[in-house]
Amino acid sequence: MRRSPPTWFGFTLTPKQAISLFVLALFGFLICIFVFIMSFTSLYMNYYYYYNDPYYIVEDSYYTYMLISQLLPLIFFFVIFIICCYTMSCCRKTAKYYQKQNNQTQSHPYIPRVQPQKIIKENPIYNDTSFCPNCGTKHGESHQYCINCGYNLI
Repeated sequence: MRRSPPTWFGFTLTPKQAISLFVLALFGFLICIFVFIMSFTSLYMNYYYYYNDPYYIVEDSYYTYMLISQLLPLIFFFVIFIICCYTMSCCRKTAKYYQKQNNQTQSHPYIPRVQPQKIIKENPIYNDTSFCPNCGTKHGESHQYCINCGYNLI
């Protein structure tokens, strides 16, 4: 059973598109994290300033209005954050799909796979001779030493 490639909002991505979209989503993810940190810091600082300063009297409705006005951009960045997380997840699934597909086929269609062959190291001087070079006694090819003089044949 062959599965269809994963999609991103209905679009099938190529590996190159998935990589560029992943990088873009990663930058968006980091920007959203930065905006969240800065926004929550400013919300906390405003709360601390307005409610803990004994000389500054502020109405509760003003603080509520200020809180809502600062939360609207946060909602927008939260939606972008969710889209970035979804995009990175889809790009990773696309990469895994194409990696499995490449592992099932040959690594390169134009280069056939070559089976490694056992290399037999031959003595270049005494290739197919079955005689001892020292004393001249005839031997079988499986002997390592000369039977007569003990000379190393390999």
